[in-house]
Amino acid sequence: MDKKIILIHGYTSSPKKKKYQIISQELDNLAVDYSIPAFPGGDYPHTREWLEIIDKEVKSSTKPVVLVSHSLGTRTVLLYLDKFEEKVDTVILIAAFNNNVEENRKRKDGNYVDFFDYPLDIEKIKKLANKFIVVHSKDDNSIDYQQGVEISKELGAELITYENMGHFSGEERAEENAEYFLKFIKSVL
Repeated sequence: MDKKIILIHGYTSSPKKKKYQIISQELDNLAVDYSIPAFPGGDYPHTREWLEIIDKEVKSSTKPVVLVSHSLGTRTVLLYLDKFEEKVDTVILIAAFNNNVEENRKRKDGNYVDFFDYPLDIEKIKKLANKFIVVHSKDDNSIDYQQGVEISKELGAELITYENMGHFSGEERAEENAEYFLKFIKSVL
């Protein structure tokens, strides 16, 4: 079955980053339908803009949708499901936040506080995808591994744990990170 992959990048990232360029090239080679939208806001992003972009992407697809998200993108995807209640095929959360709004709203000096205005309705969200996969590395120095463990338990998600992938980010590890992202994507095609 043909699916549409939508990649949701993290805080201050962009589709121009080397990791996403590599992913894009490989998905082109595989003739996979995908999009990697650019999310606005830079250091001060706002959920409303990010959610509208995801909604447009999801609603324009005639195929089952796979949402692949990283870091702040993971929170955005769950907010999207919570707010728009659109059913998707699969949700892959890489370096995911938990649902503790108090713990997370102060991060980065509150630069993205509106992503943590309220706790998610996990029970509602669980019904909106056939499968949830959470990927987290134990040495993530940006979002603690325990956050990934907690959100995966709440969602009833498959948890894939790595020991030394950090935050799955950084230009110096772009090839390696792209390889892992592609592995997760190919596992659900």
